[in-house]
Amino acid sequence: MQTIVTHAGSFDPDDVLAVAVVTMFLGEEKCEIIRSRDQVVIDQADWVVDVGGIYKKERKRFDHHQDDVPERANHVPYSSFGLVWEELGEELCGSAAVAKRIEEKLVYPIDAADNSMQVCCDCGNGIKAYELYDVINTYKPAWGRDEDFYNGFMRAVSFARKMIKRQIVTERGELAMLEYAKGVIDASENKEVVAFEKPVIRHVLAELPDIKGFVSPVFDPTSSDWMAVTVPVNSRSFTNRMSFPEEWRGKSLEELHEVTGLSGVTFCHKELYFVVASSKEAALQAIAAAK
Repeated sequence: MQTIVTHAGSFDPDDVLAVAVVTMFLGEEKCEIIRSRDQVVIDQADWVVDVGGIYKKERKRFDHHQDDVPERANHVPYSSFGLVWEELGEELCGSAAVAKRIEEKLVYPIDAADNSMQVCCDCGNGIKAYELYDVINTYKPAWGRDEDFYNGFMRAVSFARKMIKRQIVTERGELAMLEYAKGVIDASENKEVVAFEKPVIRHVLAELPDIKGFVSPVFDPTSSDWMAVTVPVNSRSFTNRMSFPEEWRGKSLEELHEVTGLSGVTFCHKELYFVVASSKEAALQAIAAAK
């Protein structure tokens, strides 16, 4: 049984996710989580995360609050999560590529925010991002209820383990999808509009520079429908590299048939990036109309 010590009291995503990663690495049944700021307890621990004032990976000490923590090349400071992920991420994922994708997608924002770097911006209309910080905050004691930080922290760590495990599965799938898509695109005469025989995801294909639109089967294995889809300029953008005609916006069935002249299309999204069709041929006709 190995002990993992992190600080007592309140908690944030960095210490929650760091402890979650260590428990995943060791095995939940092989470790004990202790929350304490007692230096004697800290010194006796097998692993120390986000407390203790030491970063020595060879000693399994992963605090980031002192001056000797290394700096990333991209100037995103480390939190305890980033330090632990750098040490254990690749082995946990079984792949350097998967670990890197998770670092860029999940670790960087947590590390940055924990070091007072603004990640999400107010868009100016009163809407604020709902972040992982907000999710983790729901595990803290609610005012007026008989709750405590220790049990809240343990519940948050359990949630984080499930999230990270699923993120690993997701990134493995996206990398496999990209390899498949690259192979199809390489074999296609038209690199901008491509037909796939397997379902693909538009925001993942945004990582590829040339493709603007595609057709593929829909993701529902019980359906024989196809989809014609445009690709965003990047994976987080709502701006697309091409769009379907304006007069198709939000229309479906007979109304859509009338404006398109295509008998096999059944629905067009109001944001003009997605069309459902009853056949591959109809989907190809739809994507040919996108500009």
